[in-house]
Amino acid sequence: MKSESSSIVPSESRSDDESVTAVEFLENQLKLEKEAREALPYEPDTCTYPQALRQLVFACLTCRLANDDANIGVCYSCLIQCHSTHELVELFSKRNFVCDCGTSKMKEGKACAIRTRQSQVNQEPPSQIPRMRSGSFSAAPSSGSISFSSKELPLASDIESLGNNYNQNFAGHFCSCSVLYNPVLETQTMHQCYLGDVCGEDWFHQECILGYKPGAFVKSLFEGSGENKLDDLPPPGVDAASETVAKIAQTGFENDPEEPVPHFPNLDSFGEFICWKCVSKHNEAFDELSRHEDIVVCQKPHFTDVTSADEWADREAELETEQLSKRQKTESNSKFSRAPYSLFLKEKFHVRLALLKDQLPESSSLCKLLRNFEFLTVEDPIYQPEEEDVVSTQASEGSLYDMGSTALLALPLPQALEGLEAYDAMKEKLRGFFKEFVDQKKVVTEDEVRDFFGKMKKG
Repeated sequence: MKSESSSIVPSESRSDDESVTAVEFLENQLKLEKEAREALPYEPDTCTYPQALRQLVFACLTCRLANDDANIGVCYSCLIQCHSTHELVELFSKRNFVCDCGTSKMKEGKACAIRTRQSQVNQEPPSQIPRMRSGSFSAAPSSGSISFSSKELPLASDIESLGNNYNQNFAGHFCSCSVLYNPVLETQTMHQCYLGDVCGEDWFHQECILGYKPGAFVKSLFEGSGENKLDDLPPPGVDAASETVAKIAQTGFENDPEEPVPHFPNLDSFGEFICWKCVSKHNEAFDELSRHEDIVVCQKPHFTDVTSADEWADREAELETEQLSKRQKTESNSKFSRAPYSLFLKEKFHVRLALLKDQLPESSSLCKLLRNFEFLTVEDPIYQPEEEDVVSTQASEGSLYDMGSTALLALPLPQALEGLEAYDAMKEKLRGFFKEFVDQKKVVTEDEVRDFFGKMKKG
């Protein structure tokens, strides 16, 4: 007997383009398991309510629509346990945010499934969140769900936070151009404002930071294709592994290196950026900070509707000439109007700012800024749940691939062939079952899946 898996499948029982071997199926399942663990590596068993944390926040557009356009943000665990079938947008980290899931803000919503389960088993919520870390993090929303309870949940009733800061991100819009963010369509690198006092920690395109017209340098994914594929794309928050998205990904666009936006700082040269909106609110403080070259990489003016790199350079030169003339006509310590600009800070700027704060006089605008926003001098960590103990689980139980392969190899050849033929028959029935939901754009419920396999068992 040959060792290749394909040799045990009769040619008449399948065609290469329509069927897969059992080993191929198991390998695919193993790949999916690995991808799921990488995308969602943490235990989704603890809602962060009522802690005000810098944490990963996901905007629930479904709950927003059901609650008169109220901004709804949920934590990582509630994303999976309570909102897995909803339309979601990943907002990455937000400071001092309290999860909205299950609170009175959701007037038409249900209680948090996690906290409801905790209550049912008479467990008090943890007094403190156990693990924090610094740095950025990204995770893709999941279409999967782990149900804690089949019981009907009561209406949401926990007290909502009055300290949450909401911006346009919670409606799915980002940047000064207010683009409706879709991870499949987005082609530019975006940067989050580190201060966020005015913009709410918004994300900005490089073009928009400098003030170019949107699309001046980075073209749309579908520009010039002669075909409008936008209508075929899923909305934000929908599984990017869908058939349509997969076909679009095959264009190779994502593999193309992104052309740098002219006059934008080298990405390796700075650690964080503060947008022109936040800088303008604290203009005096940031003017003072800009003089410290050991902290600031550069400042870049923000213009409007610039169409080319040459035009941007000309306007920057005109601005420098104008500001130099104003400085010469006024005393060095006098105020004069400045064009809006964004600030780019060096790596480890927190340490340098902490040292500088102790040297500044109390009357200094920069000193007041640093005292009001402590995270500028001491980096605030991002909360993350406990990671799943995948290694120990696999060591004791084995992966799906290992268990399936072992079981397959242990079978005599006739039984193995019989099982594979049965698998092919079931696969075709499953394909027909799911096609109905795809055609009608319906969500498959757990009960419907159970009913399907119940009928299969009886038949």
